[in-house]
Amino acid sequence: MINHEDKIIYDVLKRFDGMHKIDICDVLHKIEMLLTDLTTPIDYGNLKKELLFKYAKEHITAIDKNGYCYLEDHCQFMKVYRIKSVFPILFVRQELFFTTPQEYRLIPYTATHIRSTFCNTPVYPMIADFLQQHSITKRNPKTKRLLLIELFNQIDPYYM
Repeated sequence: MINHEDKIIYDVLKRFDGMHKIDICDVLHKIEMLLTDLTTPIDYGNLKKELLFKYAKEHITAIDKNGYCYLEDHCQFMKVYRIKSVFPILFVRQELFFTTPQEYRLIPYTATHIRSTFCNTPVYPMIADFLQQHSITKRNPKTKRLLLIELFNQIDPYYM
């Protein structure tokens, strides 16, 4: 017989399906840090406001008076941002851009720019092979992460 706490744990673990252990540990650590700032009993409304405030503070950046960008996905080699305009006519579709630890300007997230950015690095053969087989914007259906970012997560950062 499963008791109430075990059922809650089971429901939470179902959400981690398809994720790497290190990503799960990061999520659990963020939950733990979030809970230290809250009072008991937990009120979902306050929890949601706190999460949205922290997300906006850490992941959304104004780029000028016409728009802002927010962090879409990241790894040790790059951060991918989605640009949104304050005025809907400036960007008809939402554009993806990326930055690298060496280059802080926003670079369009295209196969050509990815190739040129990583052309003189040890990971270039892996990236070139990946780009021949997959679209640059293809996502993992379970985790909704960009496949290129998941590929980078499998590479040891000291390899560079």
